[in-house]
Amino acid sequence: MGKEVAVRDSVLMRGGIAVLVGLLLAVTVWSAAGREAGPPTVVAVTAVPFALVAAAGLSRPVSVALPRRVTWLTVLSVLWIVLAVQEATAAYLAIALFALYLYLLPMWWGVMATGVVTVVAAGLSVAVAGPSTGAVLGPVLSGLVAMAIGVTVEGLYVVSEDRRRLIDELVRTRGLLAESERQAGVVEERERLAHEIHDTVAQGLSSIQMLLHAAERDVRQSVTGGEPPVERVIQARDVAADSLRETRAMIAALQPSDLDGGSLVDALGRLAEAASGESEGDLTVSMESEEAEDHAADLPVAVEAVLLRVAQSAVANVCQHAGASRALITLSVNPDAVRLDVVDDGSGFDVAAVGVTLAERAEEGHIGLVTMRRRVEELGGTLEVESAVGSGTAIAVEVPLPHKTPRPVAPGL
Repeated sequence: MGKEVAVRDSVLMRGGIAVLVGLLLAVTVWSAAGREAGPPTVVAVTAVPFALVAAAGLSRPVSVALPRRVTWLTVLSVLWIVLAVQEATAAYLAIALFALYLYLLPMWWGVMATGVVTVVAAGLSVAVAGPSTGAVLGPVLSGLVAMAIGVTVEGLYVVSEDRRRLIDELVRTRGLLAESERQAGVVEERERLAHEIHDTVAQGLSSIQMLLHAAERDVRQSVTGGEPPVERVIQARDVAADSLRETRAMIAALQPSDLDGGSLVDALGRLAEAASGESEGDLTVSMESEEAEDHAADLPVAVEAVLLRVAQSAVANVCQHAGASRALITLSVNPDAVRLDVVDDGSGFDVAAVGVTLAERAEEGHIGLVTMRRRVEELGGTLEVESAVGSGTAIAVEVPLPHKTPRPVAPGL
């Protein structure tokens, strides 16, 4: 199978062959000049078209079309034969032709062309310089060495391509496997939640519906003198309270355990205290105002979970990488948005350089900033990083809060 040369086109390879052709052609002309009394007009005139044809082919990227390559090599080979008939030293130009054959032609075509030119070079050398061991042995050894090198290089290329394809396939397979496992986890979690909702909320709503139907029937009977349906309403209220409690328990199971039994402010305080005890940094939590703590108690669970995860990741980076002596966590809450700032006086880093290589850092497993940004953007928020080498780091997160509307209260309840 022929190789697609355009894919493997190398400016360095073409440049190297061009230099080789130029040197061997110069040696040929110089050798002819040394044996003639006047200017080597015949050899020079023949060398000019050879040089022009060689330069025309080597100055442009290699064409994919095999016929064009074969035509160019044929013209160049004929010009070489004409030149070698006039000057024995031109036989050395066969070395450059060997390189071109093995580079531009399919492997076995190149080997056969090299063999043919080897025989021609040996014959021309004997015809021009006379029969001798050197006249035959030089071209033959050159051809054999060129063929051996060409076959070896082609073999290495094939092995390299096979390994590249294998690595690409392994990477794709690993990605598909990871996606399959993620999908399986999503399906499993959905099934678990479906069972939980069915066994708690759905059953509770069904019971409430039955009790309300019974209460409706009792109301109709009470109109005709029966007992008031208060007991049915009380039972329905109790079932609703139980269902609400079960739903809250499920929601609590999905949020970070650090938020159990407390607000985000409490969780951030525990995070700062734990980080201060485990490292040399002095981490504290400060609030924008007293009202902030009151607002923080009413934050949506999803917002609390994301802000806590971001704070944990940022503080972990401070402890592990910043070398800081002090860090500050600040939570600011207002009716429209909540803002979290984590600032340290550590070594800092080049934000522009990290921003360029976020994808590469994710592939290598360094996904702290990537994960933080993704979590925040899922809630419609923003994450900004300000840092410079030797000047510490500041991470600012802002998440919008949904506007609350007062719940209508039914008359008489």
